[in-house]
Amino acid sequence: MQKVRCQGRSVVIAIMIIALVISGCSGKSGNGEAGGNDGSGEGKNGKKLDIAVSFFNIGLAFPNRETDEYLKRLESKFNVRFVDKVISYSDYKEKYQLWSASGELPDVFSHDIINSETYYSWIKQGIIRALPDDLSPYPNVANVLSLDETKSLRVDGKAYMIPRLTYRDYDTWAMERSLIVRKDWMEKLGIADPVTYDDYLNMLKAFAKDDPDGNGKNDTVGLTFRSAAMLAPIAGGTFPHLLNSSWVKEDGTYIPYFASDKMKTVVKQMRQLFTVGAIDPDFAIMKTNDGIEKFGQGKVGAISMQATPNGLAKLNAAWSKYNKDTKFEDIAHIIPVSWQSDDGNRYRYTAVTFWSESYFSARVNDEKMDRILQIYDYLLSDEFIRDKQYGIEGKDYTMEGDKITITREKNEEGEIKTIGSLYPSFNLFGSLAAWGQELEFVESEVNNIAYGEKLSRMSREGLKQRIAEHVPVPTNYQLELLYTPAKSKLSAINPTEDLTRVMLSKEDPVAMWESIVQGYENKGLSQAIQEVNEAVREQGLDK
Repeated sequence: MQKVRCQGRSVVIAIMIIALVISGCSGKSGNGEAGGNDGSGEGKNGKKLDIAVSFFNIGLAFPNRETDEYLKRLESKFNVRFVDKVISYSDYKEKYQLWSASGELPDVFSHDIINSETYYSWIKQGIIRALPDDLSPYPNVANVLSLDETKSLRVDGKAYMIPRLTYRDYDTWAMERSLIVRKDWMEKLGIADPVTYDDYLNMLKAFAKDDPDGNGKNDTVGLTFRSAAMLAPIAGGTFPHLLNSSWVKEDGTYIPYFASDKMKTVVKQMRQLFTVGAIDPDFAIMKTNDGIEKFGQGKVGAISMQATPNGLAKLNAAWSKYNKDTKFEDIAHIIPVSWQSDDGNRYRYTAVTFWSESYFSARVNDEKMDRILQIYDYLLSDEFIRDKQYGIEGKDYTMEGDKITITREKNEEGEIKTIGSLYPSFNLFGSLAAWGQELEFVESEVNNIAYGEKLSRMSREGLKQRIAEHVPVPTNYQLELLYTPAKSKLSAINPTEDLTRVMLSKEDPVAMWESIVQGYENKGLSQAIQEVNEAVREQGLDK
């Protein structure tokens, strides 16, 4: 297991790591030489295969296969046809559960079940297949699975998934939990940047109650959310471990954050925020990304979500649909997702370096697995990382030595088109093997094109400030990735759903939460705590 790394690194180190990602991915596939066809239909991949794939954004990937040149190039290169099985962020868990029961899982699919009961159950039942023992033909895949955080995730010596790396650095997660607020509303209502819980409460309530849009109607919302995962972090100032849902050490014992007595204060505050109207009254029934659309319609004062360049770009796109006369960059302001803690610190989100994993159906035979791994090795190569940023060489950009000149098409407004608009298949390929989000924070022309110069700078400067001034949530990453039988069963617990229930109820919130936690005992809470702490002592993980 990987030891907890120092959290005080500067953003300079993060950018240095990005350079290594771009230039240092090893292997022949980085030069387009591993596997694939030479264009003649002959060679190693002479037999064309259908590859069924499910990925979170795949519904946007193939609007017109005939006009997507990158899709055609990739299918030709590996002599495959990608068959999409559509999921969304809102329904992927339910669909995978259904497909696994009916034997209809796609060949390749994205899920976030590592070390859960489902993960081990699927391995035991033969629902997912292992990767080959010898990964040397796929050096970039082998590299990912040899990282300290990932090499320990094998089961009986075998790898059953490929982690989808989000960042190569713990610190670069810092903008993943933020509030984006209406700066113009703050100015109109005379509100300064909030610091304390009361500051946040009063600001969000004012957004909802004090007619910030000036239309004389009670039609504005204080705080909304991109997804359910963005709910609990609002109270991270009261209990920092809410930011990343991690285990916390209290009185010498590690416990899941939801078992801490600090949750009693949290549930009271979250109930109050909802009761006074500071929180979107529809939050409990909203689907992922509904909040982005609602913010874009101009009726929301703040949204809890990622303030990464890509996150801001999504919000900008929604805003631009409804607000033709006002630029999003002129009204947007990024602030910490939660208030200052009692110890005087502002805490920031941090996590293991990957979120979600690629899995492979047990119905995939060795021939198809080889083809899939060739594709993954290419998607993790330096060549593809360049394609992801610039497009197709000779068409969208040219290279002379290290100098890259963008020659991409322009739209009707004279702006250079984004890669996603030219090749929608990048909604799949761009993140299928790795998110690679550290690239978003590089100051570059391609990022200015993709996300907008002002929004890129806003997020980049926010990242620098957070790393310098905010404290990462104290997290034992070795423990987070630790497997014990009882710990894996805790994945059946949904604290966010239970917190929502408390917020909506009129019963005493503390009594309700105590009852909820008592109910977790039936799901093995005490046994999990015992197993985890025994493992921590035996394996020396308390470092």
